[in-house]
Amino acid sequence: MLVEASPRLLVVEDDDDTQSNLRDILELDGYVVDAVATLEQARQKDWHEFFAFVLDHRLPDGTAEELLPEIRDAAPSAGILIVTGYADLGGTITALRHGVDDYILKPIDADALRASLIRIRNLREARDRLIQSERLAAIGQMVSGIAHESRNFLQKISAAVESLQSKGAWDPDDSADLASIRRGCDGLTRLLNDLREYAAPITLDRCRCDLANVWRSAWKSLSHQQTGKDATLIECLDSENAWASIDHFRMEQVFRNLFENALAACPGAARITVRSENHAPDGMLRITVSDNGPGLKIAQPSSVFEPFFTTKTQGTGLGLSIVRRIVEAHGGTITARNSLKEGAAFELELPSAAAAPSNSPSIVDA
Repeated sequence: MLVEASPRLLVVEDDDDTQSNLRDILELDGYVVDAVATLEQARQKDWHEFFAFVLDHRLPDGTAEELLPEIRDAAPSAGILIVTGYADLGGTITALRHGVDDYILKPIDADALRASLIRIRNLREARDRLIQSERLAAIGQMVSGIAHESRNFLQKISAAVESLQSKGAWDPDDSADLASIRRGCDGLTRLLNDLREYAAPITLDRCRCDLANVWRSAWKSLSHQQTGKDATLIECLDSENAWASIDHFRMEQVFRNLFENALAACPGAARITVRSENHAPDGMLRITVSDNGPGLKIAQPSSVFEPFFTTKTQGTGLGLSIVRRIVEAHGGTITARNSLKEGAAFELELPSAAAAPSNSPSIVDA
């Protein structure tokens, strides 16, 4: 599974024992910790890199309050915790005005520190989701209007090209130009559709489905892309079927996109494997779609889900972004990695439903 980068924290604490204690607690919880002892040393750091700041209230060259306006200006979304050995009402009010998230009293209570950082992370994630939702809503409204007007123009162009092509007796160069115009119209239409799909709110019509039937339907819908190509879908199901409460249409869209990418990535015979594992203890169903292509030729596999990221000569780079939105709307996750042997692998985790009688592993030939 793809491992996300650990969040970084900056600890500003001049007492060696307290600094060491903070580092031990935070690193044990998976944070990457930078530690300094003075305000001046803190100012030499790149504050954009940090998820949160843990500041001692009194330092050799000043107080934490002096640093707060600078942090808020340079890293407005970062969390700030003040560590202090005494209660100071005036300092507390000043700190709260500058958006400090919490006060931690010395000696440091590890559980209180952990709980505070968890609250900060949850609040930041909720805020980021809200910002993303508002951004997508604004983009969706704008794109819908643009797409509607643009499609009208593109339909007129396509109709004119089709009319000209139907008359025949064209010079070969003119015929090639008309075909190029037609392809351009098709490409713009596809881009507008993808933009609208990416920005539009995702609503789910859930029902209890066997995901195996969903990906088989997606595979069958791509039969036209498999013409003349040696393509095989290999299924490996464990003792439990891949039952989940999902929107059938949306999840078929997910598998269709993953299969399309896999088919395009395999220059020769395509062997695409779908493996399902039911993780009963955590109630999650893991589905892995892998291929025998060249794999992901990028340093950060997670970037394939970023909007407009593509390694193809054609394509909008929105397909996998849409896939991630659909999976997350179902309460699941999707990660990308290179397979241990060859090719790329996309791993989905979805909340599972009660299992039905199991299927045997099978192979579906194109």
